[in-house]
Amino acid sequence: MGHLASKEEILKQLQKRLHQNPIGLPEHASIYEILSILYTEKEAELGAKFPFGLVTFEELQKVAGIDQEELETLLKGMLEKGLVMSSVKDGKVRYLLSPGLMGFFELTFMRTNESLPMKRLAELMHTYRNTPEFIQEFASTETSRGKVYLYRGVLPKVKSEILRFDEAAEHIRKAGRGSIGKCYCRHEAWHLGKNCSAPIDDICMSLGIASDFLVEQGFARRASVDELLVVLKKAEDFGLVHIGDNVQDQTTFICNCCGCCCGFLEGITKHHMKHAVATTNYIARVEQDECNGCGVCSDRCQIKAIRMEGDYPVVNEEACIGCGVCANFCPTEAMQMEEREKRVIPPKTYKELMVRLMKEKGRI
Repeated sequence: MGHLASKEEILKQLQKRLHQNPIGLPEHASIYEILSILYTEKEAELGAKFPFGLVTFEELQKVAGIDQEELETLLKGMLEKGLVMSSVKDGKVRYLLSPGLMGFFELTFMRTNESLPMKRLAELMHTYRNTPEFIQEFASTETSRGKVYLYRGVLPKVKSEILRFDEAAEHIRKAGRGSIGKCYCRHEAWHLGKNCSAPIDDICMSLGIASDFLVEQGFARRASVDELLVVLKKAEDFGLVHIGDNVQDQTTFICNCCGCCCGFLEGITKHHMKHAVATTNYIARVEQDECNGCGVCSDRCQIKAIRMEGDYPVVNEEACIGCGVCANFCPTEAMQMEEREKRVIPPKTYKELMVRLMKEKGRI
């Protein structure tokens, strides 16, 4: 592999390569320190040359210009750290350079082996996600990377057609398999001494092919559909918000998020991002005649979109993400989830989502 001038220059080339993803990594001092901790010099040089999309070993070797044994060693180390992801298609392994978000930022805090300086990485990643440069990068598209999924049991039994991609349980059943691991947001917050009481372990899920990689590399453990549904119920008992890929089919993850630690929800509560997450096709509305004024819905809302005015809750309909947490805990069923006037239709597949994001960023 031909060598660049210095480690600093290699990291700059790596940052440029990573910044070309649908959610890029703009320049900032903290991102260079993050990359210097996660990547060895040779890994960074390989990352800077990594082609876009999934590539075979042979295709990567041709671009990298190194022998088979060295490339195998580099890939093994990068897979273990979540810097590269792999999947199998037609019996052949293909490799993908992990993006920052959703990629090695999250995978770093899904690790069970904490051999890296986790507290320092938590500080750096928290700092970086709150820089004006990254906030602008994250908020600069009309299409959202993530989407809110609906709680079970908060709608009438007669479901509309649109619900099939609005309800978290439907995505789990459709995937047929998955994995369970740490909540990386609360794990990061734990290293900073800022986590809430919501669970860190065995709470966030990956589905389908994406789960195979996480299990193989030790970032998560295998779970059946039934166990995933049990975890979903556990998350609902805690009042956490289900957030996954903004797609109709082939979702890769479902996180169970709190308003204080979650990067997606912090985009709403802290940075007032209009497109931090795509909403469901439902919105919370209160039936005042049924309301006892207890304020549970206001207390439970993870993004503070409900406030009490006198004896009654008032929903900020511009802020409501349609998660169903308030309706789930309403003791009198006064809080109802009603269909929005304008339907929100996500991209059909993960690939379509990535293409749409790239187009909106002007990167293709």
